[in-house]
Amino acid sequence: MKKASILILILASVLLITACADDTDSITSIDDLATAVIGVQRDTTGHIFVDDNFPDATVDAFPEGADAIMALLNGSVDAVVIDNLPAARFVFHNEGLVILGDYLTTEQYGIAFALGSEYTALFNEALDTLRDNGTLAAIYDYWITENPDASRYVSPAGTTHPNGTLRMGTSAGFEPFEFFEGGVIVGFDVCLVNAIGDLIGYEIEIINMDFGAIIPHVQTGQVDFGLAGMTITEERREFVDFSQGYFTTGLVTIVRG
Repeated sequence: MKKASILILILASVLLITACADDTDSITSIDDLATAVIGVQRDTTGHIFVDDNFPDATVDAFPEGADAIMALLNGSVDAVVIDNLPAARFVFHNEGLVILGDYLTTEQYGIAFALGSEYTALFNEALDTLRDNGTLAAIYDYWITENPDASRYVSPAGTTHPNGTLRMGTSAGFEPFEFFEGGVIVGFDVCLVNAIGDLIGYEIEIINMDFGAIIPHVQTGQVDFGLAGMTITEERREFVDFSQGYFTTGLVTIVRG
Protein backbone atom coordinates (compact mmCIF):
# COMPACT_ATOMS: atom_id res chain seq x y z
CA MET A 1 0.00 0.00 0.00
CA LYS A 2 1.30 3.46 -0.87
CA LYS A 3 2.24 5.92 1.85
CA ALA A 4 -0.42 8.38 0.67
CA SER A 5 -3.14 5.74 1.03
CA ILE A 6 -1.92 4.82 4.51
CA LEU A 7 -1.96 8.49 5.51
CA ILE A 8 -5.53 8.88 4.24
CA LEU A 9 -6.63 5.83 6.23
CA ILE A 10 -5.00 7.15 9.40
CA LEU A 11 -6.62 10.57 8.96
CA ALA A 12 -9.99 8.95 8.34
CA SER A 13 -9.64 6.85 11.50
CA VAL A 14 -8.74 9.91 13.58
CA LEU A 15 -11.73 11.80 12.22
CA LEU A 16 -14.04 8.87 12.99
CA ILE A 17 -12.73 8.49 16.55
CA THR A 18 -13.08 12.23 17.13
CA ALA A 19 -16.62 12.23 15.78
CA CYS A 20 -17.58 9.35 18.08
CA ALA A 21 -16.03 11.09 21.09
CA ASP A 22 -17.92 14.27 20.25
CA ASP A 23 -21.17 12.32 19.94
CA THR A 24 -20.82 10.64 23.31
CA ASP A 25 -20.16 13.92 25.05
CA SER A 26 -22.89 15.88 23.26
CA ILE A 27 -25.70 15.22 25.75
CA THR A 28 -26.55 18.79 26.66
CA SER A 29 -30.34 18.54 27.06
CA ILE A 30 -32.98 15.93 27.80
CA ASP A 31 -33.87 15.92 24.10
CA ASP A 32 -30.42 14.47 23.35
CA LEU A 33 -31.38 11.30 25.21
CA ALA A 34 -33.78 10.31 22.44
CA THR A 35 -31.16 8.30 20.53
CA ALA A 36 -28.46 8.01 23.20
CA VAL A 37 -27.07 4.96 25.00
CA ILE A 38 -28.55 5.28 28.49
CA GLY A 39 -27.39 3.37 31.56
CA VAL A 40 -29.89 2.48 34.29
CA GLN A 41 -30.10 0.23 37.32
CA ARG A 42 -32.11 -2.85 36.40
CA ASP A 43 -35.79 -3.04 37.50
CA THR A 44 -35.85 0.48 38.93
CA THR A 45 -38.21 3.31 38.01
CA GLY A 46 -35.28 4.81 36.10
CA HIS A 47 -35.22 1.69 33.94
CA ILE A 48 -38.99 1.86 33.41
CA PHE A 49 -38.95 5.60 32.69
CA VAL A 50 -36.27 5.32 30.02
CA ASP A 51 -38.00 2.37 28.36
CA ASP A 52 -41.32 4.25 28.31
CA ASN A 53 -40.07 7.69 27.27
CA PHE A 54 -37.09 7.05 24.98
CA PRO A 55 -38.12 4.17 22.71
CA ASP A 56 -35.37 4.94 20.19
CA ALA A 57 -32.61 5.03 22.80
CA THR A 58 -30.37 2.07 23.58
CA VAL A 59 -30.92 1.04 27.19
CA ASP A 60 -28.11 -0.69 29.09
CA ALA A 61 -29.41 -2.07 32.40
CA PHE A 62 -26.91 -2.85 35.19
CA PRO A 63 -27.31 -4.72 38.51
CA GLU A 64 -26.18 -1.64 40.49
CA GLY A 65 -26.22 2.09 39.90
CA ALA A 66 -22.46 2.14 40.46
CA ASP A 67 -22.03 -0.21 37.49
CA ALA A 68 -23.91 2.23 35.27
CA ILE A 69 -21.71 5.07 36.51
CA MET A 70 -18.56 3.10 35.67
CA ALA A 71 -19.94 2.56 32.16
CA LEU A 72 -20.51 6.31 31.87
CA LEU A 73 -16.98 7.06 33.02
CA ASN A 74 -15.44 4.66 30.51
CA GLY A 75 -17.63 5.85 27.66
CA SER A 76 -19.78 2.74 27.26
CA VAL A 77 -22.96 4.75 27.83
CA ASP A 78 -23.76 8.39 27.12
CA ALA A 79 -25.85 9.11 30.20
CA VAL A 80 -27.24 7.51 33.36
CA VAL A 81 -30.80 8.04 34.65
CA ILE A 82 -31.09 7.48 38.41
CA ASP A 83 -32.61 8.96 41.57
CA ASN A 84 -31.44 12.46 42.46
CA LEU A 85 -29.65 11.89 45.79
CA PRO A 86 -27.62 8.85 44.72
CA ALA A 87 -26.88 10.84 41.55
CA ALA A 88 -25.53 13.70 43.64
CA ARG A 89 -23.28 11.30 45.58
CA PHE A 90 -22.00 9.68 42.36
CA VAL A 91 -21.19 13.12 40.94
CA PHE A 92 -19.45 14.13 44.16
CA HIS A 93 -17.27 11.01 44.13
CA ASN A 94 -16.46 11.04 40.40
CA GLU A 95 -14.78 14.08 38.88
CA GLY A 96 -16.04 15.00 35.44
CA LEU A 97 -19.65 13.98 35.93
CA VAL A 98 -22.54 16.45 36.16
CA ILE A 99 -26.29 16.32 36.65
CA LEU A 100 -28.14 17.53 33.58
CA GLY A 101 -31.16 19.80 33.87
CA ASP A 102 -34.18 19.32 36.09
CA TYR A 103 -35.97 16.35 37.62
CA LEU A 104 -37.50 13.96 35.11
CA THR A 105 -40.09 12.78 37.66
CA THR A 106 -41.31 13.31 41.21
CA GLU A 107 -41.71 10.14 43.27
CA GLN A 108 -42.29 8.84 46.79
CA TYR A 109 -40.30 6.08 48.46
CA GLY A 110 -42.25 3.51 50.46
CA ILE A 111 -41.71 0.28 52.39
CA ALA A 112 -42.94 -2.84 50.59
CA PHE A 113 -44.89 -5.63 52.33
CA ALA A 114 -46.61 -8.80 51.21
CA LEU A 115 -50.20 -8.19 50.14
CA GLY A 116 -52.39 -8.10 53.24
CA SER A 117 -49.42 -8.03 55.64
CA GLU A 118 -50.17 -7.16 59.26
CA TYR A 119 -46.97 -5.10 59.34
CA THR A 120 -48.15 -2.40 56.92
CA ALA A 121 -50.42 -0.65 59.43
CA LEU A 122 -47.89 -1.17 62.22
CA PHE A 123 -45.14 0.53 60.21
CA ASN A 124 -47.47 3.36 59.17
CA GLU A 125 -48.26 4.10 62.80
CA ALA A 126 -44.56 4.09 63.60
CA LEU A 127 -43.82 6.47 60.70
CA ASP A 128 -46.47 8.86 62.01
CA THR A 129 -44.86 8.76 65.47
CA LEU A 130 -41.37 9.35 64.05
CA ARG A 131 -42.64 12.40 62.14
CA ASP A 132 -44.40 13.78 65.18
CA ASN A 133 -41.51 13.32 67.61
CA GLY A 134 -38.86 14.72 65.23
CA THR A 135 -36.90 11.50 64.73
CA LEU A 136 -37.56 11.36 60.98
CA ALA A 137 -36.42 14.96 60.62
CA ALA A 138 -33.26 14.21 62.61
CA ILE A 139 -32.46 11.22 60.36
CA TYR A 140 -32.99 13.46 57.34
CA ASP A 141 -30.76 16.10 58.89
CA TYR A 142 -27.91 13.63 59.35
CA TRP A 143 -28.01 11.74 56.05
CA ILE A 144 -29.50 14.21 53.58
CA THR A 145 -28.55 17.74 54.60
CA GLU A 146 -25.41 16.39 56.33
CA ASN A 147 -25.72 18.90 59.13
CA PRO A 148 -22.42 18.68 61.06
CA ASP A 149 -24.34 19.13 64.31
CA ALA A 150 -26.68 16.20 63.61
CA SER A 151 -26.12 12.77 65.12
CA ARG A 152 -26.65 9.32 63.62
CA TYR A 153 -29.66 7.54 65.08
CA VAL A 154 -28.94 5.15 67.95
CA SER A 155 -31.46 3.16 69.96
CA PRO A 156 -32.51 4.88 73.18
CA ALA A 157 -31.06 3.42 76.37
CA GLY A 158 -33.10 0.51 77.67
CA THR A 159 -34.72 -0.30 74.31
CA THR A 160 -35.76 -3.95 74.00
CA HIS A 161 -37.19 -6.01 71.15
CA PRO A 162 -39.60 -8.47 72.80
CA ASN A 163 -41.47 -9.26 69.58
CA GLY A 164 -38.56 -10.97 67.83
CA THR A 165 -36.86 -10.23 64.52
CA LEU A 166 -38.09 -8.90 61.17
CA ARG A 167 -36.12 -9.54 58.00
CA MET A 168 -35.58 -6.59 55.69
CA GLY A 169 -34.63 -7.01 52.04
CA THR A 170 -32.49 -4.24 50.61
CA SER A 171 -29.95 -3.49 47.89
CA ALA A 172 -26.97 -1.76 49.43
CA GLY A 173 -25.55 0.27 46.58
CA PHE A 174 -27.72 3.34 46.94
CA GLU A 175 -25.95 6.01 48.97
CA PRO A 176 -27.16 7.76 51.12
CA PHE A 177 -30.10 5.39 51.67
CA GLU A 178 -28.33 2.03 51.99
CA PHE A 179 -24.67 1.36 51.34
CA PHE A 180 -21.68 -0.39 52.86
CA GLU A 181 -19.47 1.42 55.33
CA GLY A 182 -16.69 -0.64 56.85
CA GLY A 183 -18.44 -3.85 55.84
CA VAL A 184 -21.72 -2.83 57.49
CA ILE A 185 -24.86 -1.60 55.71
CA VAL A 186 -25.70 1.93 56.84
CA GLY A 187 -27.72 4.86 55.59
CA PHE A 188 -30.98 6.78 55.85
CA ASP A 189 -33.18 3.70 55.39
CA VAL A 190 -31.18 1.71 57.93
CA CYS A 191 -31.58 4.39 60.60
CA LEU A 192 -35.26 4.72 59.72
CA VAL A 193 -35.99 1.01 60.04
CA ASN A 194 -34.02 0.73 63.28
CA ALA A 195 -36.09 3.58 64.72
CA ILE A 196 -39.27 1.82 63.59
CA GLY A 197 -38.07 -1.47 65.06
CA ASP A 198 -37.34 0.20 68.38
CA LEU A 199 -40.88 1.61 68.47
CA ILE A 200 -42.69 -1.62 67.63
CA GLY A 201 -40.40 -3.96 69.57
CA TYR A 202 -38.66 -5.80 66.73
CA GLU A 203 -34.99 -6.28 65.99
CA ILE A 204 -34.21 -5.81 62.30
CA GLU A 205 -32.12 -8.27 60.28
CA ILE A 206 -30.91 -6.72 57.01
CA ILE A 207 -30.49 -9.02 54.00
CA ASN A 208 -28.70 -7.64 50.94
CA MET A 209 -29.74 -8.69 47.44
CA ASP A 210 -30.23 -7.41 43.89
CA PHE A 211 -32.87 -4.70 43.74
CA GLY A 212 -35.01 -6.71 41.35
CA ALA A 213 -35.13 -9.62 43.81
CA ILE A 214 -36.66 -7.64 46.67
CA ILE A 215 -40.33 -7.75 45.66
CA PRO A 216 -40.23 -11.49 44.82
CA HIS A 217 -38.60 -12.15 48.22
CA VAL A 218 -41.32 -10.10 49.93
CA GLN A 219 -44.04 -11.95 48.02
CA THR A 220 -42.71 -15.39 48.98
CA GLY A 221 -42.06 -14.49 52.62
CA GLN A 222 -38.30 -14.88 52.42
CA VAL A 223 -38.14 -11.38 53.91
CA ASP A 224 -40.82 -9.58 55.90
CA PHE A 225 -40.52 -6.31 54.03
CA GLY A 226 -38.42 -4.46 51.48
CA LEU A 227 -36.79 -1.12 52.15
CA ALA A 228 -34.39 0.11 49.49
CA GLY A 229 -35.26 3.56 48.22
CA MET A 230 -38.18 1.89 46.42
CA THR A 231 -40.64 4.15 44.62
CA ILE A 232 -44.34 3.55 45.18
CA THR A 233 -45.93 2.76 41.81
CA GLU A 234 -49.28 1.35 40.76
CA GLU A 235 -47.51 -1.42 38.86
CA ARG A 236 -45.69 -2.54 42.01
CA ARG A 237 -48.93 -2.34 44.01
CA GLU A 238 -50.15 -5.32 42.00
CA PHE A 239 -47.56 -7.45 43.81
CA VAL A 240 -46.97 -5.78 47.19
CA ASP A 241 -48.54 -3.37 49.65
CA PHE A 242 -46.72 -0.15 50.45
CA SER A 243 -46.43 1.94 53.58
CA GLN A 244 -47.19 5.61 53.34
CA GLY A 245 -44.50 7.56 51.53
CA TYR A 246 -41.56 8.52 53.70
CA PHE A 247 -39.32 10.42 51.25
CA THR A 248 -39.91 12.56 48.16
CA THR A 249 -37.44 12.09 45.34
CA GLY A 250 -37.10 12.25 41.54
CA LEU A 251 -35.12 10.92 38.62
CA VAL A 252 -32.26 12.94 37.10
CA THR A 253 -29.75 12.44 34.31
CA ILE A 254 -25.97 12.20 34.84
CA VAL A 255 -23.63 12.95 31.93
CA ARG A 256 -19.96 13.61 31.41
CA GLY A 257 -19.31 17.30 31.91
